Amino acid sequence: MRIKLVLNSEKNFISLPIHHNEIIQAMLYKSLPSSIAKYLHDTGFFFNGRKFKLFTFSKIYTEKFIIKDEEIFYKTPITIFISSAIEDIGLNWGENFLKKDIVNLGKNKLFLEEIQILKKPDLKETNIIKTLSPITVYKTLTKDGKKFTQYYRPTDLEFKQLIKENIKKKYSILTGMNIDDFEFDIKLISKFREVPLKYKNFFIKGIEGKFKINIDPVIFNAIYDSGLGAKNSQGFGMIEIINTKNSVV
Repeated sequence: MRIKLVLNSEKNFISLPIHHNEIIQAMLYKSLPSSIAKYLHDTGFFFNGRKFKLFTFSKIYTEKFIIKDEEIFYKTPITIFISSAIEDIGLNWGENFLKKDIVNLGKNKLFLEEIQILKKPDLKETNIIKTLSPITVYKTLTKDGKKFTQYYRPTDLEFKQLIKENIKKKYSILTGMNIDDFEFDIKLISKFREVPLKYKNFFIKGIEGKFKINIDPVIFNAIYDSGLGAKNSQGFGMIEIINTKNSVV
C-alpha cells in the first residue's frame, strides 16, 4: 500500500538537519500501534538470517527549500510518500495519521492537510521507473582483516545482480514461495546522481535517476511497495512507475 501525505504548518518554512531520514523514520514508527512499531523495529521479517522491514519512504518534496549551515528549510506544505508491501502496516498508518491533531517531525509541529491512498500502477514486463528516494546497493567486504562497505553504481554489474537477489528474498518473505531464477534487467536511461545520506552517524551512498526495468509483473507487484535495493526502511529505494503518466512529484 502506498500513501501520499501532505503536511502543513502555521509557519511558512520548517527546518530539519540536512540529513533527516532518521527523523522521518521515527515519525512513521510513532504513527503505528506500539506493538507493530516494536515488532518492525526490533524483529522485522527474516530471510536466511537477514532482517527486512518491508516498508520505505520518499524524500521530502516541496515547492522550495533553502540550505543554510547544517539545516535545510522546507517551504510548507511538504509532501512525503510512504509505502509498505504489508497492507496492514499501510492501513494502520492511514488510520493513525487521520487521528492525529499534530504530527511531530523532529522539532516541527505539523498537521495533516491531505492523505491519499495511491492506486498501484499497472505493472508490465517492461517499466520505466524513477527514484523517489535514492537506491542503495552494496556489499560488506573484508580487506586486510578489516570490513568495509563497497557501494555500486548502475554502471557496475553488481548493481543489477544485487538488486535481483534482494527481490528474490523479499518475494520469498511476502509469498512464502522461493524462486530459483527469473528474467531481470535494470538499465539507466538518464543521468544519475550519487547522493550521500547520513543515517545514525554513517554515510550511505544512494543513486537517483530513471531506469528501464524488465521483470515478471507478478514478482514486481509483490515487492513494489517495499522498495528496490537495500536499507528501504531508512528511506532508500522508493520508486515510481512513469510508463504512461506524469510523475506524481
